[in-house]
Amino acid sequence: MFSTMEELQREITKAGYLTDPVTLSTIFLAARLHKPLLLEGPAGSGKTQLAYAVAAAETTVERLQCYEGVNEEKAIGKFDESLQRLCVELKAKSADTDWAEIKKQLHGGEFFSAGPLLSALRHDKPCVLLIDELDKVSPDFEAQSFKRAASCFGLGRYLYYFAGVWVDLDNRKRPKSVPTLFSWATPEGWRNGQRPTAVLDAGSHGTQALGNAENQTTVREIEAMAEPLGRGLYRGLLRDVARVWNPSEIQDISVRERVLEQMHAADRGLRRLEAALNNVGSERLIPILRSMGLSSVERVDTLEGLKRIVAELERQATRQI
Repeated sequence: MFSTMEELQREITKAGYLTDPVTLSTIFLAARLHKPLLLEGPAGSGKTQLAYAVAAAETTVERLQCYEGVNEEKAIGKFDESLQRLCVELKAKSADTDWAEIKKQLHGGEFFSAGPLLSALRHDKPCVLLIDELDKVSPDFEAQSFKRAASCFGLGRYLYYFAGVWVDLDNRKRPKSVPTLFSWATPEGWRNGQRPTAVLDAGSHGTQALGNAENQTTVREIEAMAEPLGRGLYRGLLRDVARVWNPSEIQDISVRERVLEQMHAADRGLRRLEAALNNVGSERLIPILRSMGLSSVERVDTLEGLKRIVAELERQATRQI
C-alpha cells in the first residue's frame, strides 16, 4: 500500500492520526509482510481509528465487530434463504425446469450475503480488515471455517501457534531480520488454492497434535481447573499466559506448564480469599471490587486482580487483630 515510511506517515497524518516512529515502522513492516497488527489498549486509545487512518489513503475498511455470541455467519456470511425460496418458486412455474441447474445456481455467490471476511477477500485491491475486540469471542466461534478464512490474512498465528515469535527485535525494538512469509498466509496464496496443511490439521485433530500421553495429561490437568477457578479466571489465565481459549491449542510444552502453574496459584489465591472473607466479613469485599470496576468476584479474570483483592482483605484482617 505504501512504498515508503514517509508516504505512510504523510497519509495517516493527513487522516488526522498522530503516532510515534516505533508504531509507524511497525505498521509499515506489517503492511509489507502481509502480517496482521494486534493492538491492545484501553478504550479511546486509538486502536480502531488507526485502521481507518491507514485505509484513508487509497482503500476501504472491512470491519468485523466481535462480541460474545458472534458466529461464522456474521464473520464469513450466509445464504439468503428467502431469496433462494423465491427463486425456486419462480423457476418451478416453468415447464422445462432444470432442477440440477437450479440447485447449482442456489449455491452460487449471487444468493450469498458476504460477511466482512469474505468481503475483504473479494476486494479487487488490498483493503484493511479490522477485527475489533477479538478477545471477546467465545470458543464456539473458533470453528474450522473461520480459522481457514482468517488464515489468509496471517491470523493463523493467533489461532493456532501462540508461542511462536512473529519478528525478532533487537534491544531497540527494531526487526533483526525480515522472515519469509508462507505463501498460504497471503491472500494471493489462498486464492490460488493453497492452505496451511500442518497448522490447520493441528486444529482439527485436537489433542493429537500434542504428540504423546504426557502432553495430554497436562491438558487434562488444566481443563480440571475450570470448575474450581470459575469461568472468568480460567479463561482469563488461558488468554493472558497462552493467548488461547482452549488448552489443547497450546503447542509449547513450557507454556502449558506455565498455564498450569498460574492456575494452581490462582486456586491458592481463592482459598486465601475465602479465609480472609471469613475474618473480615463479605461486606468488605464490595468497595474493593468497585474500586477495580468489578461487580463481583466472578468478574475477576487476572491473577494480578485476585492478588490485589486478597492483599487488601488480608491487610484489613491484620488491622482488626
